[in-house]
Amino acid sequence: MKIIYSGMFSALALACLLITSSQAADKLIVDYGGLSGFQSTVWVAKDLKIFDKHGLDVDVIMINGSARSVAALLGGSTHFATGSGTGPLVAAARGADIKVIAASYNKFPYAFIVKPEIRTPKDLRGKKVNILNFGGSNDLALQLALKEWGLKLADIQVLIGGDAPTRLASLMTGRTDATILSPPHLTKAVQAGYRVLADMGEMSAHFTQSSLYARGSFLRQDRDRAKRFVRAYSEAVHTIKNDREKTLKVFAKRMRIDDAEMLNATYDYFAPRFSAPPRVDLSGVQDTLRFYAEHNAELKNRNPEEFIDHSLLDELEKEGFFKKLGS
Repeated sequence: MKIIYSGMFSALALACLLITSSQAADKLIVDYGGLSGFQSTVWVAKDLKIFDKHGLDVDVIMINGSARSVAALLGGSTHFATGSGTGPLVAAARGADIKVIAASYNKFPYAFIVKPEIRTPKDLRGKKVNILNFGGSNDLALQLALKEWGLKLADIQVLIGGDAPTRLASLMTGRTDATILSPPHLTKAVQAGYRVLADMGEMSAHFTQSSLYARGSFLRQDRDRAKRFVRAYSEAVHTIKNDREKTLKVFAKRMRIDDAEMLNATYDYFAPRFSAPPRVDLSGVQDTLRFYAEHNAELKNRNPEEFIDHSLLDELEKEGFFKKLGS
């Protein structure tokens, strides 16, 4: 009997070990870069249990800045990363094993907000303009906007002002004349009487603002989980565009907004601009490569297709997944 019980306990222990190993194998970590609506795809997938639906146990963590995001991915701290296309493109051009596999937001998610007395772009000459940092999507949006307006960077004073709340405070206290904001901070500025000089999402230039990228080795070695992740990611995008009430609840929780007007304005600004299916807009990648090639020799004469892997999305499309979603 002792032998039988011993065997039973051994079998039970082995079963528990296998279950634990299986659960651990399905554990994934993905980052996001901040608390704006265009960064919401992974929040929605997590909070509405869409990842769970596709058999994935996913931790969602915030990592500010594309350089940190890329470093965490390459170091193995995360399995997937989200953020603007600049970080992974530059890293891949320098030889990093990174592929951009999807993009939920292919537009600039900003508006150029100014003091009421600034009526036209020409009125910006000599004025102080506050952006998040040099080299990021804020900087790119600013420079492309100036180009469209026939202005040069030397025509304005560019200040590095930190995150959106800090830049908004700087504008409202008169320390700066203009800044780049997205909802909900954009909504707060408009409510306070500041003017939207331009909606950068409607500029002629495109930009991969919220992309999904991963190590090429992970995509090759763990393709099943990668595909399930992209499936969940795509379903989250569909939910954002089509299920207002569920998405608003996630926005309210993640952004800590209890003002219904501001919450709805944030949703109305972002939701229609999400890309479903979440394919990367190659023209946006081309615009980015062209812009950054001026200061990064590695990006000169490179093609967008070198950095993009749409194969998982292609498979899902062939299988009819997007038709079932209604995308």
